[in-house]
Amino acid sequence: MLKYLYIYNYSPHEQDLCEMEFRRIFHEDMKTKYYITTQDFNHTRSGYIRGKLNILYESSCFDEIVTFIEQQKYCYYDFKVIYLKNEISHVPYQESLEKCKRVALPIAGSVNMHHPRVIFAITKIHQQWYFGIYEDNRVWNEHGNKPHSYSHSLALRDARAVVNIAIGQDLSKTIVDPCCGIGTVVLEGLSMKANIVGFDINKYVAYQARLNLEHYGYDPLLIQRQDMKTLTQKYDVCILDIPYGVYSPFTYQQQCELLEKTSDLAKELVLVSHISMNEKLEDIGYHIEDQAMIQKGSFQRYITYCK
Repeated sequence: MLKYLYIYNYSPHEQDLCEMEFRRIFHEDMKTKYYITTQDFNHTRSGYIRGKLNILYESSCFDEIVTFIEQQKYCYYDFKVIYLKNEISHVPYQESLEKCKRVALPIAGSVNMHHPRVIFAITKIHQQWYFGIYEDNRVWNEHGNKPHSYSHSLALRDARAVVNIAIGQDLSKTIVDPCCGIGTVVLEGLSMKANIVGFDINKYVAYQARLNLEHYGYDPLLIQRQDMKTLTQKYDVCILDIPYGVYSPFTYQQQCELLEKTSDLAKELVLVSHISMNEKLEDIGYHIEDQAMIQKGSFQRYITYCK
């Protein structure tokens, strides 16, 4: 059975949320930044996954890796071989170069270091060597320059994490973002092929959100101007980035009213809030499944997944 190595990378203030996303996707706790599993997950969905190694062979003896490659009689044009550094096992730079050369030598075809069609990679984690085809992750930040953005919007990595927490590995789930703002979460969800729609009560903001979707080739009508209190359709999960008065006064009571409405929209909720609202969630009838906090300077956000 094919195995995969997922290589994670995150900033210190993102670790809590990254680990929460990991739990929702792989259903276990994250122990290191290097996760080996038989689960084939589309790594481009996560902004925290730097790359994915499709493991073709593993051994505690590097020479056995070379023997395996020789036996396969590989032939690839425009390939290259790289060594994946990790924080667990250190391999000196010169040794890693030599190992890459030994891996590349039995592969027929041609090497292209600058524009490879295929990237082979080796790495050593603890006492085990791994060899396979490497896929990096460069698409997660493709919406970094959208036409309209606000400074208080979720960062792209975090927005993607929120969607992943909402649906896990089930892309068939329907998602509603009833206070979508300029559409950051909706846009990231659509890029993952998630079934997501958004609403915002503010006419101007909803218009900007539609422009953002249109800019990247998505149907702008997936975001509509509407008060979430008037929504009647049911969804599998609701993502609520609760307004907190950056541009207009928004009281705690008003926040609670929006929170109460979410139970009519979906059975599952991912709440993004600037304060803990656990007590209110439990009063409404939600059971809190998991929670993380993003802390950046003096600003913090709670990410709460509940049913």
